[in-house]
Amino acid sequence: MGGVPDELWRQILEMGIQNSKLNYKDLCCISISCRRLHRLSSEDSLWLLLLSSDFSSPNQLNPNLNNATSASAKSTYKIKFDREKARKVAAHRRAVLRKESEVLEFERKIREIESGLRQETEKMRDTAAELSNLHKAR
Repeated sequence: MGGVPDELWRQILEMGIQNSKLNYKDLCCISISCRRLHRLSSEDSLWLLLLSSDFSSPNQLNPNLNNATSASAKSTYKIKFDREKARKVAAHRRAVLRKESEVLEFERKIREIESGLRQETEKMRDTAAELSNLHKAR
């Protein structure tokens, strides 16, 4: 590894990100393998590539977060990743609540049907008893 220049390693990492072969987890794992790769994988150019590939939709671009003086690209990525994760968790929570609401509505309908069934069963018994009494009276 010592014989390969930094520029070549940088290009390898950039190509991995551009070809969607390396994601943020891979870059973090690479960074703990040795000091050299830690230094290279922490460069803003790589994290800017990840930012543009993972958060390229216009509604997710925030000029306050893209200001290079306010934060590094890696910390900007972390902020956007955390926001996206929170958004997905909230969406999942809403979906679960909708399903729970549907289940409760179905349970309510089942209770109504069971109540109607009990009433109809009582009516049937009363009618059968009345019919039996009419047969005895004849």
